[in-house]
Amino acid sequence: MRMFILLAAAVLLPSCTDQAVNTATNAAAGEARECFFGSRISGFKDDGQDRVLVRIGFREAYELTLAAGCPPVNLATSIGIVSRGGDRICTGRPAELVVPRASGTGSQRCLVSNVRKLSDTELATAWNRDPAD
Repeated sequence: MRMFILLAAAVLLPSCTDQAVNTATNAAAGEARECFFGSRISGFKDDGQDRVLVRIGFREAYELTLAAGCPPVNLATSIGIVSRGGDRICTGRPAELVVPRASGTGSQRCLVSNVRKLSDTELATAWNRDPAD
């Protein structure tokens, strides 16, 4: 009986070690993520085909890369964004962009395949302001 328990422990121990390493790696990777709450979006603009820039307050902005075939955002008067894995929208985590239909009836959803925080220079260029502001 003791031999069985020792054998089982020997088999399970490496898998526990791998899981601990993966958890530590994921935690370290999670610390590097840049996140925002969708409710904090203060502005947005179309940035070419399959890209939208969203502004969070005055000092932050993110680039959202959209899946192919998404509705055009350049004529939208508002957008929404929904996280697919928590309350926050984060780099490296999928989300959905919600674009109201031009007819005013309903909305269309579109997969956000990538989220990237803009640098201060990119933010200033996108919103035509001085990077020092």
